[in-house]
Order: sequence, then structure tokens, then C-alpha cells
Amino acid sequence: MKRLRIVPLSILLLCATVANAAPTGPLKIDRTRSFVDVDVKATVDSFTGRLDRYQAVLELDKSNRIKSSSLNFRFADLKTGKPDRDAKMMEWLGGGDPAGRFDLGVLALAPDGQGQANGKLTFNGVSRRIEFPVNVTRTDTTLTIAGSVTLDHRQWKLKVIRMFALLKVDPNVIVRFQLVVELPLPTED
Repeated sequence: MKRLRIVPLSILLLCATVANAAPTGPLKIDRTRSFVDVDVKATVDSFTGRLDRYQAVLELDKSNRIKSSSLNFRFADLKTGKPDRDAKMMEWLGGGDPAGRFDLGVLALAPDGQGQANGKLTFNGVSRRIEFPVNVTRTDTTLTIAGSVTLDHRQWKLKVIRMFALLKVDPNVIVRFQLVVELPLPTED
């Protein structure tokens, strides 16, 4: 008789677990409120490039906290507002269709959403660990992840750009980002 009571209880617990499980598959990024920008300083012509396209994948745990995240991008999708400059950037990167990837390692947040993230950034055949401050805010329907990091592109085996011995592009670039994720609507029990 005890076995018959355990089976329905087990099925009930399994159903409750499935109903409360985190969503499967990639969550939808709100592209109208999300961006990945790269600020570049140069002797004469400083500029900001914006990634027009990228693939961001976020996985949440049962409490809708970030469990894992990755961002894949192509440098051809980094637009600076000047097609000639974009073409020169592709030459500087070696031509072809160079791409990059960031994989989140650890995200440590205080209760107010301020914290530190680290992960692996890979491009130009080089992977490096990076760490940067983040701010994660949440509403009933969205999760917003924002931050910035200064990167020295020489750490990824890229040369400093110089022209006419006087003009130079600073090897330190600032990557700023904001990703707004639409959260799944809660399911009723």
C-alpha cells in the first residue's frame, strides 16, 4: 500500500518540477533596447562602432538568474559609420570573415544588481580571460545586463595602427554593452 502512495506523490513532484523549470532554448533579446558598442580613440578621428548583428544566448536557472551566457559576433557587422574605415578595419584584421566569441565564466552580483563578470573572449585565434563590472536590473518582464570593459587589442595579437608616424589609433578600446532580455511569463500552478 505504501508503494501506491509513493508513485502518485512522485508523479506530482515531477509535474511541479517541470512546471517551474527554467525556459528552454534561447531567450529573446529586445534588439531595440540592446547594443554592443566599441569606442576607439585616435589621434585625429575617434569613433564608435556598433555591432549591427550578433548572437547572444542566455540561459536562466529556475529563479530566472543568469546561469550561462555567450555572445558570438562577426567583425564585418561592426559598423563605424564610414564604409571606407570599416573596410580598412577588415584589412587590419587580416581579411576574410573574422569572428569573435565571449563566454561568461562567473557572474557575481550583490542584491542591488551590481557585480563583476568574467569570462573568455576569443578572436584572432587568441582566447583571454577578461573581467569587468556589470549591472543587472530586473522587471517583471525584462532582465537588463549592462557594463563596459577596456581591452588592449594587442593582447589578441593585433598591431597598433599608425599612419605617417604621427597618427595613431589607441590600442585600448572600450566595449560598452546593454542586453535587454524578455523574460518568460510566469506559469500558473
